[in-house]
Amino acid sequence: MTNDSITIYAQFLAHCKEVMGSYDLERLAYDETYKKEFFNSVKLSADDQLFQMAAAVDRQLSDEMLRAR
Repeated sequence: MTNDSITIYAQFLAHCKEVMGSYDLERLAYDETYKKEFFNSVKLSADDQLFQMAAAVDRQLSDEMLRAR
């Protein structure tokens, strides 16, 4: 993960906490079902900035998981 990726991810997670409350960061990183549920909740949040950030982070996490396999 690049420095830019880490910065975007950290900003996204901070904004998620503001909008949605707490979440399990470890499960978000490794549990595909939890990740899908989490991003579905983001989509339902009606927060445009959060939604746009989520799309970018979701792509990044998916790409990284594929490279790790």
